[in-house]
Amino acid sequence: MSGARERVLAAVRRAVAHEVPHPGPHPAPALDASWDAFAARLTAVGGEAHGPFAPDALRAAVLALAARWSGGGRIAAEASAAAALGDPPGLEVLPPGAPPHGLADVAVAIARGALGVAESGAVAVLGRDTPNRALLFLAERVILLLDAPCLVGDLHSAVRALPLDALAAHHVTWISGPSKTADIEQTLVLGAHGPRALAVFGSAGGGLRP
Repeated sequence: MSGARERVLAAVRRAVAHEVPHPGPHPAPALDASWDAFAARLTAVGGEAHGPFAPDALRAAVLALAARWSGGGRIAAEASAAAALGDPPGLEVLPPGAPPHGLADVAVAIARGALGVAESGAVAVLGRDTPNRALLFLAERVILLLDAPCLVGDLHSAVRALPLDALAAHHVTWISGPSKTADIEQTLVLGAHGPRALAVFGSAGGGLRP
């Protein structure tokens, strides 16, 4: 068998008129990384995009939606998000390592995103900004703060754009819209495994991160 195989391969090689070099890696097309493209995709997957806002207008817009979404319930923010909003009075700021079972009654969670992906409407949330990872899944609704300039076109670019120490605080969580499933009778259900609403507020000019 080996002799027959070699004869066939030799015949193929003789029939090839010239060698063709390997074309190399195929470069990915450049995708739109604008806020409008990100907002359109986020809306398509069930989320909301607001802004971009000037830094002085961001706090009022976020707190207004949080109050409306909470219906008088509990609003909790990670420390990094509270700082980005200017530490407004009356906002519950969670300490790192808050017991997860104590977050089950959070009506609205406010956290900070590191970068957004226009292709999928996803936001990367770093462990250093959101040490209480369970908050993103146990809250009824989630609000993410994102610097509008921190957008890339696709996930490959997003992974390359993550800080070198992105995993130093244990995790990176990618969030694209609210929790959803269509496994049951092919009917889309929001909030089946986590938050039933997600809003991303953009800050113009990169005012969130020092």
